[in-house]
Amino acid sequence: MEKITLFGVVKWFLVVGLLMYVAFAVVIVRQVKIMTEAVEDDVNGVISLFAWVHLLLAVALVILAIAVL
Repeated sequence: MEKITLFGVVKWFLVVGLLMYVAFAVVIVRQVKIMTEAVEDDVNGVISLFAWVHLLLAVALVILAIAVL
């Protein structure tokens, strides 16, 4: 049985916080999709790309945090 340490508690709070950030990134992707359907402009593709890159980096950050911590 593993002991509960302060480091372990902080680690899991950090991971849960990062998972909430990933949920936020998913909301951003969804909102950008809705916005690009409503507003037609030349930069819609760039904005969508940034939203998806943001989501992928957020997921990579969660994976990295789990692996490092």
